[in-house]
Amino acid sequence: MKTTAYHPQTDGLVERFNRTLCDMLACYVVDEPEEWDRYLPFVTFAYNTSQQTTLRDNPFYLFFGREPVLPNDIKINRNFEENENDHELYFRKWKSAQKLAREHLFKAQTKQKRYYDEGTKGVKYNVGELVLLKAPPAAGKFINRWNGPFKIIRNFSDITYEIQSLNDKKQKSIVHVNRLKFYTPRENLVDSEIKPNQNQNRKTEPRRKPGRPHQVIFPIPKPFSKE
Repeated sequence: MKTTAYHPQTDGLVERFNRTLCDMLACYVVDEPEEWDRYLPFVTFAYNTSQQTTLRDNPFYLFFGREPVLPNDIKINRNFEENENDHELYFRKWKSAQKLAREHLFKAQTKQKRYYDEGTKGVKYNVGELVLLKAPPAAGKFINRWNGPFKIIRNFSDITYEIQSLNDKKQKSIVHVNRLKFYTPRENLVDSEIKPNQNQNRKTEPRRKPGRPHQVIFPIPKPFSKE
C-alpha cells in the first residue's frame, strides 16, 4: 500500500493515535513545551492501560496477556498466590480477548468505510489526461486552490496516480484521487479580421440635425356624436 502526501486517511489509525497522544501531552507540557519527551513514557503507559472504545479493552492486556500493575495496586508485604494451572486459563482468556478485539475493530472499520463512501464519488483517470492538483492548505482567501495543469503518466490503482508537470518534466509526484480534478484546456481564440467590403451594403439611417427637437405626432380623436 502506498501512502500519499496531504491524505492522512491512508494511514488513519496512526494519524488518529498521534492526534490523541499530542492532546494528552499538551495537558502536561503547557509551561514547558520543549520538555515533552520527559512525559512521553508516562503518557504512553496511560494510553495503553485505558480501555479503547473500538477494541472494548485496553491495549496492555491484549498485548501482554495480563492486566497492568498500577501504582495503587502495589501494597507493602503483599502476598501473591500462585497456582500451577492458572496459565492455561489466562492463555484462553487472552486469546479470546484478542479475537473479540479483531472483530470489534473490523466492525468499526467497516462502519467508517460505509460513511466515507456515502459522500465520495469515484472518478477514474486515464494515462495522458490533464488534471489539476489541489494545493496544500494555506492562509488567505484569494490564494489559488488548484495548481497545474499536470499530466497523468501512471496509475498504481483506481485511487493513486503519478502526475507530471507540463512545465517541468522532472517534477513528478504520487497523489490521491481526492486531490485531482479534470482540466479542460482553453481554446485558442483567433480574432477574425474584418473585410473592407463588409460594411458597404449595410444600411445607415440619416442623422437628425442637432438643435431640432424630435417631433412626435399624436392621432386626433374623433368627436363623439349622438345618434
